[in-house]
Amino acid sequence: CLRKLGSDRIGLSMAARGQQAWARMSLATLGIRLDTLGKPPAGAFVVTANHLSYIDVLVLGALFPGRFIAKSEIAAWPLVGTLVRMSGTLFVRRGDRSDVPRMVARMQATLEAGVGITFFPEGWASRGLTVKPFHAGLLQSAVAGRFPCLPVALSYATPRSDLAPAWTVGWWGGAPMGPHMLRMIAQGPIVARVRWSPEPIVGDERKQLAAELHAQVLQRFEPLGQERLPEPMPGDPLATDGLGD
Repeated sequence: CLRKLGSDRIGLSMAARGQQAWARMSLATLGIRLDTLGKPPAGAFVVTANHLSYIDVLVLGALFPGRFIAKSEIAAWPLVGTLVRMSGTLFVRRGDRSDVPRMVARMQATLEAGVGITFFPEGWASRGLTVKPFHAGLLQSAVAGRFPCLPVALSYATPRSDLAPAWTVGWWGGAPMGPHMLRMIAQGPIVARVRWSPEPIVGDERKQLAAELHAQVLQRFEPLGQERLPEPMPGDPLATDGLGD
């Protein structure tokens, strides 16, 4: 388990590289092609992206060998939880403000070891109409350490399917992952559009930094197509009124 190698530079770097190899293989298996504009610079910085689906992790993990932050519930998921724990993912107790100082300290230690951090400041995946405001709490590590933050916008297209990617690729409404993944794969090739900001941002105050990062992501964001809807599955928001967000 790479995570047991410790928090030193070599151990964290090995974990990040192992995660990158796994992400690239997973994208190839799922038939997901990357369409990127710009690229992340080398070094330790904080990648902040909008959140649309569980495959966001694969897309960014394939491009940037950093350490992810994820909600603590994922650690208990079958198979996926084991894989993300092995890669050294940092787990945060969502909604628990008392957990923020612990996470900030671990993020700062990771960045100081020369390994980047990737997370989704919206907190929740959206249906892809816009980019929700960024939460500022976990950005304190970047402010305290004067670490650069790089905003990146994610979007998806399914050029051979007439079904809306908001429902077939986006995973935001609570549908079971297994059935959703089968429905997603059935749409044919998926194009993941990744738009990197050309310059990192260094912030002096976390709320201002969150606003600047959000503005940069929103500027490059391409909304997901919303029509045509697929047949609903159990647990889908579209199984009720199709209008949830």
